Amino acid sequence: MIAAAPGAGVGNLESVRAVIFDVDGVLLDASPSYHAVAEEAARRAVAVALGARAAANLPFDRAREIPRFKAAGGFNDDWEMSCAIALVLLLRARLGPSVPPLAQLLAEAQGLGLGGIARARGTQALAGLSPGSLDALSHVRIARACCALYGGRAHCRELFGFEATEAIPDAPEEGLWRREEPLVDAAILARAAARFPLALFTGRNPGEAALALTLTGLDIDARLRWVSDGRARKPHPEGLLFLCRELLREGGVALFLGDTADDARAAAAAQDAGARLIYAHIAAPGDTTRALTQLLAASEPA
Repeated sequence: MIAAAPGAGVGNLESVRAVIFDVDGVLLDASPSYHAVAEEAARRAVAVALGARAAANLPFDRAREIPRFKAAGGFNDDWEMSCAIALVLLLRARLGPSVPPLAQLLAEAQGLGLGGIARARGTQALAGLSPGSLDALSHVRIARACCALYGGRAHCRELFGFEATEAIPDAPEEGLWRREEPLVDAAILARAAARFPLALFTGRNPGEAALALTLTGLDIDARLRWVSDGRARKPHPEGLLFLCRELLREGGVALFLGDTADDARAAAAAQDAGARLIYAHIAAPGDTTRALTQLLAASEPA
């Protein structure tokens, strides 16, 4: 789906002068890394309350259900999504066949992410748990477990500032980031990089963003990487507004490629604030390559 900035005209790719990428789901496949980490950390937290066997047997279809979290909005941060997955697993353990479907639980969250689902169902999921179990299910504990699983013993300190074994004693040597694979054709990406200035608008921290650039072969100036380093996060549009100002000093519009509800909300808010921006929603593998191919064709001299 292409959604144009006000006044730009839908699909007016001839006016594009720069490209802004989200990373996960757009440049890299995050399903074997962040998504697997989120489920594993959630199950580890639930195991403290229910036991390892019970936690391992609770149903969760990662391939089908994580996209529903992303489409609901408020779950761009995978560590926060991991906390929400833990709540869903607890609800499934407590309520059994009477547990509401995930679509209903996410609707109850009203696009507010972890805070929304905790407000709607947190008391029901956590009632009666021991202090130790509640501590294991805290955002801090789950987030640290996620970091340890993602970075592994080899890279957790470099990426997140602490040793992986401080969070989970059996942390893997090589983190799950090693499983990430590019989603875009390398030759098409190289052509786009040669023709347009590029930027990143991502929830990754600086180190994680640098890993993404290594895996994709892109060279993007640190000034044009809007990452999770204390600045406003998606769906806040500040990052897109900043990048559009930096990239479009000589006019034109920027093309932003994103894949989640929070990406779409950030793009719409930036457009409403006057950003010269076209949003391309990446819904399936191959969409990034197709969008860039279309862009390159539109930018060819007549």
